[in-house]
Amino acid sequence: MRIVLCDSETINSYGFKTDVKGINLSRFEKNPVMLYQHNPHMVIGRWEDIKKEGGQLSATPVFDMEDPEAAEIARKVEQGFIKGCSMGIVIKQMTRTKGIDTATESVLLEASIVSIPADENALVVYDSEDKQNQLSINDFNKLFYIMEKKEKPELQPDNSEITLSQRNMELQAQVDEQTDTIKALNAKIDELQRDLAERDYREAEAFVDKAIADGKITEEVKSEALSFYLSFPKETEKLFGAIKAQTAEPEAQNQVSLASMLKKNAPASATWDELDRTDKLRTLKAENLEEFKRLYKEKFHKEWE
Repeated sequence: MRIVLCDSETINSYGFKTDVKGINLSRFEKNPVMLYQHNPHMVIGRWEDIKKEGGQLSATPVFDMEDPEAAEIARKVEQGFIKGCSMGIVIKQMTRTKGIDTATESVLLEASIVSIPADENALVVYDSEDKQNQLSINDFNKLFYIMEKKEKPELQPDNSEITLSQRNMELQAQVDEQTDTIKALNAKIDELQRDLAERDYREAEAFVDKAIADGKITEEVKSEALSFYLSFPKETEKLFGAIKAQTAEPEAQNQVSLASMLKKNAPASATWDELDRTDKLRTLKAENLEEFKRLYKEKFHKEWE
């Protein structure tokens, strides 16, 4: 009895062909183990007279007839109840020719008798010669395809050799490119935020300088007025608009202070939390204690002591 282990012209369940000429048999020939269902704990015999000819890899099975399980499997094979055979390989190199992927270099680790082969050329792919973990089709695709589909990228030319390390390099290059793009976008966002903050400050400073020039407030409260404007621009414009500009040098009793504006015209939307975020609670407490107490009671539901 002779069994075909691989046919170069058959596309396997992973979606590629295995070139028999490129199968390295040196390791297998040292230990031509025959497994059942690719189970390393079910050694049922060995393979002899291993040959490559006519685009096929074939061998003669020798069953361990002293093992009852192996003897039973041998009986079923000889009587045609089991007809499936499957290789276990590690792929070293893939090549695409005319849109068809082929494992041009591989290492044969084992060959198994199987009850239900996946297709005419059943196959198990292992991740490495050392680990020998069986890969599902999805795992295989993740390792050997840049995207989760069996077609290579359009830019991949025919007759080009594609190794696992090359694919990992391509994936890493894509990751690096995306990382650089994200960094560039974040830098642009930071730049726009700085420009926006500078624009807002220039607008606030121009507004406060005009209020000082018009005699609505004094130079001494410019810093407080700027902070107030940056926190509540609309309310500040409304408040300052209600103050009449001085036509002459204002007398001391006619000077308008920021404190009086805060006491009488603090915006209704200025809650305890808003003032706390803009560091205005201390100013409010010093210049309008009643309003401070009211907001304190509203926030903490108790009287200020």
